[in-house]
Amino acid sequence: MPELHVHTLLSNQTHSIMRLLKTFLCLTLLTALNTKGLGEESPQSEVSVSEWVTSISRLGESETFIASTGNGLLMQPASVDSFSVEAPTTRERLYSHPAAVWAVTTTTDGKLIASVDYRGNLGVFDVTNAKLTLHENALERWCQSLITSPEGESVIAGNEAGKIIVWNLTEAKATKTIELDGHAVTGLAVSPDRQTLAASDGSGHVHLLKWPTLEKTGKVKVSETPAWCLSFLPDGNQIVVGCGDNHVYRIDNRVDAKPEVIATGKDWITNLSVSNSGHIAAAEVSGSVHIISHASSGVRSPKTFNAESGVWALNWNKDQELFVGTRKNGIARIGRSWDWVPEPSTEESSTESTEEATDPTETTTTEEVNKDQASKPKSEEKEPEKENGEPEEKNEAPKLDKPETPKEKPENAASDKPTEKE
Repeated sequence: MPELHVHTLLSNQTHSIMRLLKTFLCLTLLTALNTKGLGEESPQSEVSVSEWVTSISRLGESETFIASTGNGLLMQPASVDSFSVEAPTTRERLYSHPAAVWAVTTTTDGKLIASVDYRGNLGVFDVTNAKLTLHENALERWCQSLITSPEGESVIAGNEAGKIIVWNLTEAKATKTIELDGHAVTGLAVSPDRQTLAASDGSGHVHLLKWPTLEKTGKVKVSETPAWCLSFLPDGNQIVVGCGDNHVYRIDNRVDAKPEVIATGKDWITNLSVSNSGHIAAAEVSGSVHIISHASSGVRSPKTFNAESGVWALNWNKDQELFVGTRKNGIARIGRSWDWVPEPSTEESSTESTEEATDPTETTTTEEVNKDQASKPKSEEKEPEKENGEPEEKNEAPKLDKPETPKEKPENAASDKPTEKE
């Protein structure tokens, strides 16, 4: 096992931030999550919604999603689960890791699931054969980000020592590695044209590398605080970045880019997810989720929802709903019953100031979803408007669905779920 050492290039500030993050993770997991062990339970059993959901990924192009979790202390066993679009609050366990699982991704054909835990172990799960292969210490250190390569043949990981590792799933080995500046890699994303790999880090930089060679082209200073997450916008020309200063930034996909603040929260931004049409979801550690309507220039007021606990994972299901992974309330869902209103065209933009906004993030006010608001009279809710200013009929306001307590299965119930293989 490789020696774990402190990278000499790490700054004192980044060291302190990462130590505080680890302390926070340990304390919150210990006090907020259930401490029931996972290692000895049947993989067919439904799992508790109180587990920390750390990452969400769609299984290929299917209607099934995959979630990674943390349970108890960071060094305790944790699971990778599946859930359906129809029932996101009910999860089924697929397999377990020996430590908290921090990130999960899947291949585009839906045949493989890859996950990384706090120890740097890489798990590769064959969905067809329900077989787990655990590559111990393959990624060397704790990884906060794990994504599938555009070709689907490899996964790309960034660890806390500032190293990017490309792991070939067929050859079962690392085929490329590169070290950045020694600061923890916090987020990874590949541009839609498959030409650029972007990596955010604990020093507030976004590094731009050529894909698949990993040749460095430069870096952009976004914030004086850690840049915790990032995502390309659909056209690939711009990147959104969530930082520890509570801001969501937008930068151009070039090394001389200047960061622009497009939204500001009340706490640091933990995760970002961009829909196919360019709507940006940004999560806060405090539990707020902001839906930001992307425009090529200017800033639009976000629509804000509040979960009952901190949010660490986001993933769009097309453009109509957003799955939200929380710290102690399982998976919630933000959904709406009408289509997102498209951005105004260039011709329409000149008259925008004299007309009421039709963007969904502006036609309704900030909505907090909790038990008190569950009984709010419908007459108090503002109806969405069409582009001509007339209210649409029989539309419901967006809502954040809260997880339901899973029903226990009979002990003798048959199941066709895959069995766990160590």
